[in-house]
Amino acid sequence: MIREAEQRDRERIEELYKILIPDDDEIKVLNERIDQIKIDPNHFLLVFEMDRRVEGTVMLSLCPDAMYGNRPYAIMENLIVDPAFQGRGVGIQLFEYAEAHCKENNCREILIMSNVIRTSAHEFFEQRGFSHVAKGFKKYI
Repeated sequence: MIREAEQRDRERIEELYKILIPDDDEIKVLNERIDQIKIDPNHFLLVFEMDRRVEGTVMLSLCPDAMYGNRPYAIMENLIVDPAFQGRGVGIQLFEYAEAHCKENNCREILIMSNVIRTSAHEFFEQRGFSHVAKGFKKYI
């Protein structure tokens, strides 16, 4: 089942993020941030729950865009499926859910951020119809 994250998911989401970026000591998921995201109509912290346990998560943000009228664009970030559940369709279901939500909101495009070394994730994205079209840059501040 896919649903929006709740405070009870905080610890498990943090655990998944630490799997995603194991060398980042600053990862800290806060209950109040989960609540803020949940009430914001343009941001969604989604979780895939199976047998009362979160096995995957993705952050989806709808962003207003001045270039294409009222059509927003979307950003997917921090997609992670527990390695024990990879290959079972969890990531596909999270993608399909997020894409359906984007279509419902008339998004023009979906952008995905992913570390350059995550080549297997990039293959997964391409299998879902995404194209590698640009070189992205990040600056941590």
